[in-house]
Amino acid sequence: MKWRFVEPQDYEWVIAASKDHHKESDWSEVEYNDVKAKRYFDVAIKDPNYFAIIVEEDDKRIGFMAGRILEYPFSEETFARELDLYVEPKHRNGMAGIFMMKKFIEWATVKKAREVLFEPRLSDGAIKKFDAMAKRLGMEHLANAYRRKLT
Repeated sequence: MKWRFVEPQDYEWVIAASKDHHKESDWSEVEYNDVKAKRYFDVAIKDPNYFAIIVEEDDKRIGFMAGRILEYPFSEETFARELDLYVEPKHRNGMAGIFMMKKFIEWATVKKAREVLFEPRLSDGAIKKFDAMAKRLGMEHLANAYRRKLT
């Protein structure tokens, strides 16, 4: 398995993959916008506080991950937050997800982040699988999110 940072020549694939990711997400009812998605990846490529990688197997792209460095609202210290983590369905029983998570943790360490946060999707029952991966990476369960739809 190989990884690399997202590059402009990856836009077509990463936009298509992000559409699939969006369809599976808890926000699938929100309209997907190709132009906005491209801008998102433009920023992720250019801003050194963003992390955007593609994982490949046999020279084929099979997943992507994005995250960023943020400051705590009350401090100048930083933390790293995962924004998107997607592996094509036929590759989900492999190691691509944990591989990308490890790369993100390594990147965040180099960036001197105090901690990393991952926010897995909780609505589809896949939390047990994510929990097992997180424990392998030495992570602890911190909190869950609640939401109320307004529209």
